[in-house]
Amino acid sequence: MNKGVLIWGYIASFILLLGAIFMNLNLIAGKVLYLTGFMAFNLGYLIPLFYVIFKKNQENKIGIVVVFGILGFLTFLTGVSFFVVNWGGGIVLIYVGGGILILAILSIIALSRRFYETHIDSWFPILIFGVFIVISLLTGMVHRHIMRSFSVMNKEKIELLTAVREKNNRVFQNLIQIDTIGSRSLKKLNEQVSVLRIESQNIFQYIEQLKFDLIKEVEAGAYKMLDGKTLDNLVPVQSNVEINSVKRYMLNKKTGKAYELKNRLYQHKKNIEQTIPANEQWLQTYVAIHLDTKTYELSKRRFDRTWEDQHFYNFPLITVLNTLTDLEWKTCMVEGELLNYYFQEAILIDRNANVNDKP
Repeated sequence: MNKGVLIWGYIASFILLLGAIFMNLNLIAGKVLYLTGFMAFNLGYLIPLFYVIFKKNQENKIGIVVVFGILGFLTFLTGVSFFVVNWGGGIVLIYVGGGILILAILSIIALSRRFYETHIDSWFPILIFGVFIVISLLTGMVHRHIMRSFSVMNKEKIELLTAVREKNNRVFQNLIQIDTIGSRSLKKLNEQVSVLRIESQNIFQYIEQLKFDLIKEVEAGAYKMLDGKTLDNLVPVQSNVEINSVKRYMLNKKTGKAYELKNRLYQHKKNIEQTIPANEQWLQTYVAIHLDTKTYELSKRRFDRTWEDQHFYNFPLITVLNTLTDLEWKTCMVEGELLNYYFQEAILIDRNANVNDKP
């Protein structure tokens, strides 16, 4: 084995490992190093290694084993790539490639003496590279199931959100049907209810539009998702792995939507609190808890510094959509609780007014 190729393999493996460490530390250079190490390992070491081993051993059985090893390894890598990006056939390619690799390993064990003559030290970088592949595969398998669980959670929240909104609409319709003639208290109460409804509708429409815009941004124009089934099954092609575009859209320093969302929620809470009587402390607390945008101290890591980072930093599309749906649900719960309070107050005022009108 050429010493230069062998040294190249160790250097590429080191760059690959360094890139993985930097990526875990959320450093931009990590992605560059990881990609550089990955390409350098494949082009500068793996291909020459397989070629040299096959060239030196094509006259015996080891050459056949190497051919099967190359075929299985490339098939397995292709399957992993397809699996990570959710392309069809990924699982089949993983099984086929893994099966071929298992046969190649069994053949290597059976021909261990001859295989040792190929200089086993040359295969050590492949072992390092294989560890990354296995970790990527396991991460992809876990990641896929987590994304599915968030999709289910998001679906459940949307159904719950729809039910809460329908209930709020019924309460509002009953509220406005109460006679307001000659009652200043009821007129003032209805004005507060009107402010509440307008504020709630505005913040709901804002968050709903934000979800649609985020899907368009991340999915690069996948408008078929917007045709009535936007949030039914959001584990699409790129949502599982395309984290950077989500982070860029939500946390860009100049145009990040997360900062705008936080300000809108804060202003919404202030406007709602102004409609609540000063003596109703429990309502004030209820609103504050549901619409709070404080930062929780979980650790000293970067993404625990602000509310925006805690909710939108380094999350795939479906998790962010699930968070936004949860915010919609909270705003509707606040609206419903206040509507129930105003409805009870309106009944009480109307009842007292009717009693006073009796001769």
